[in-house]
Amino acid sequence: MIEVLCARTPAVLHSPELKRALAFYRDAWGFAVRQQVPGVLAILTRESVTVQLWQRRGDMAAQTFACRLLVDNIELWQLALQSAPGQAAQALTEEPWGTEFGLSDCDGNRLLLVQSAPHKLGRKARI
Repeated sequence: MIEVLCARTPAVLHSPELKRALAFYRDAWGFAVRQQVPGVLAILTRESVTVQLWQRRGDMAAQTFACRLLVDNIELWQLALQSAPGQAAQALTEEPWGTEFGLSDCDGNRLLLVQSAPHKLGRKARI
């Protein structure tokens, strides 16, 4: 597994079956399709997160990725995504730098949603 810090840049994931992955992100995880070239790629967004799904070519080796994605309200993401079909309940992990929550998509790619500690403190101060 290859791990990439995506922060505010799009996560780019290859899928062996783009149509299935697109339906999963849209229907199970609530992402909106922003752009699509059928059988080639799809660009999806949800709040500040952008995911690019690419159809994996037949000559490419099967590979999964782990991406850290910066989010604004990790508790809402956790509630929405872990209630999707096939997802197991995952606890938020508190670290000195912030909070993290991880889950896997239908192709085995690992998405680690991250909320930095300064961002979280600022949000609590506004509430």
